[in-house]
Amino acid sequence: NSHTGQVSFPGGRCDDGETAVETSVREMEEEIGLSPLEIWGTLKRPVISLKMENVYGCVGYIGSIDDAEFRLSEEEVSHVFSVSLENLLRTRSVRNYKNNVAGNRNWERFTTELSNDPDQQDRFKQLSIIGAIEEYSMPQFPSPIDSDPAIWGLTAIMTDRLFYAALSKEGYPKHNFLPIDNK
Repeated sequence: NSHTGQVSFPGGRCDDGETAVETSVREMEEEIGLSPLEIWGTLKRPVISLKMENVYGCVGYIGSIDDAEFRLSEEEVSHVFSVSLENLLRTRSVRNYKNNVAGNRNWERFTTELSNDPDQQDRFKQLSIIGAIEEYSMPQFPSPIDSDPAIWGLTAIMTDRLFYAALSKEGYPKHNFLPIDNK
């Protein structure tokens, strides 16, 4: 519901006592009605969203599936599509974005709260840097459905990090998410 109109992986917040993997499997079952046959792993580091949340990517294998096997949550999913890894790799591009949280009062209040917590100093520093960025670049991938938006944001970041982890030795470029200096 918070990402209406966006292309995204199944996901959500961890329930009490759940691991990131357990959350990923539960959310997949709730949102698209499937469970992975195997869990292959997770991204080494979480992605920090612009909502200041840690997002953990989990990769698994679902096997060959028929469209009839999907049981979509009407509240959360309008439709699903598949796209080959080869197509994603071939069509990756980089796009510039404006940071909508730069100067946001909620952002400043949150980073102030973190600054007072000795256990959160590393996160505070990272978030303070992110909050000061006005424009940045990130990878995106075109949707295979013309009427759908491009695959961007956290979904594109996690896809890009997965490709880099698997294919860096074959020359897949690492995206550093550096701010754009327009001066």
